[in-house]
Amino acid sequence: MDGSRLLVLCDIVGAEGGSESAMERYLPALERAGMRVRVLARRVTDPERFGVPARAVPWGDENAEPSSAAADEIAREIRDDDIDTVLCSNVFDSAVLDAARRARRCVVHVRDHRVFCPNGDRLFPSFSHPCESAMGGACLVNSLLHGCVFGPRPRTLKRLRARERTAVATRNCDAFVVSSEYMARSCERNGVAAERIHVLPPPVADGSVAERIAPPPAQRSLLFAGRIVPSKGLRSLVRAIGRIAPENRPALRVAGRATSELGQCAQLAARLNVRFDVLGWCDGDALLRAIDDVHAVVLPSLWPEPYGLLGAEAQARGRPAVAYAVGGIPEWVGDAGLCAPRGDEAALARAISMVIDPARWPSYSAAALSAARVHNLTSFGERLKSILCAS
Repeated sequence: MDGSRLLVLCDIVGAEGGSESAMERYLPALERAGMRVRVLARRVTDPERFGVPARAVPWGDENAEPSSAAADEIAREIRDDDIDTVLCSNVFDSAVLDAARRARRCVVHVRDHRVFCPNGDRLFPSFSHPCESAMGGACLVNSLLHGCVFGPRPRTLKRLRARERTAVATRNCDAFVVSSEYMARSCERNGVAAERIHVLPPPVADGSVAERIAPPPAQRSLLFAGRIVPSKGLRSLVRAIGRIAPENRPALRVAGRATSELGQCAQLAARLNVRFDVLGWCDGDALLRAIDDVHAVVLPSLWPEPYGLLGAEAQARGRPAVAYAVGGIPEWVGDAGLCAPRGDEAALARAISMVIDPARWPSYSAAALSAARVHNLTSFGERLKSILCAS
């Protein structure tokens, strides 16, 4: 329905990560499709970033108490602007979620695990293995056995009760958008009816899809891009590359903000004789150039990634991906790369060697560009609009 009024509630407006990059692409597309879009966010670092009007309303994050003042402001916004639909993205304040349901329709974009995991990453702290349990009593058991949340302490029970309030408020919404079948199963496991869940892989910018594949660089090389924290697996990737024979060992380029983990990975690379080039934070055109300058991207995540947007961006440039088979990643890799069992560094090394092998690379590259059609921004916008405007 053209002219429909959409209010977007999100965590951050700015250059922060995959969620923000996706919204920067599809919110203007919704406006071009005839919707009137405005954004309220818990925090605004760059009000022009999403290309639609945005302002801050400081509600609670996933670990804070609900904000009745923010909920009242959002309820007024819905009433005064006669909002048709509210789209909630990374909103964990239960009072704000309840206020959002005052619109004619409320849709939740479940981007990560925080709604249904009090740890937030679905990893057991004691041995860093993924958890597949529904949130609830299993979390209390796991706090005792595996140190989940704060371990067997009253603070854990308080956190779990707060997160359950958020989960209940989320489950009361009309529809759910997720990026992968893996995330759809996670929502179902936590009480969301399957018929209310829509799987919609994130889009890439229209201009980022290559008309023809750029030739690979002379030197074998890989790109890691994203948050540089232990669960993203950069250290594991460095060790895997170190297993490759020196004459075939690719250089590793790392795009991300400086952290202590980055420094430790650089030291490990030096010990293992792995070339390790730090690019700093890259997004937009800088990220596209970084992808074009390598043979393949690598997603060595040890946590269950809901999707893995870097892979879609690489496919749009005709660059294959190598990854650990976690979360939603195997769904899009397909023939356009290879997956290794989680944490199996020998298998990851073999997969990297196969994908960047000169005899095999052209077929992987062609498959990657062919797979990019599922990430089309126009079709994404049309599908999302149909979900938002459903009666």
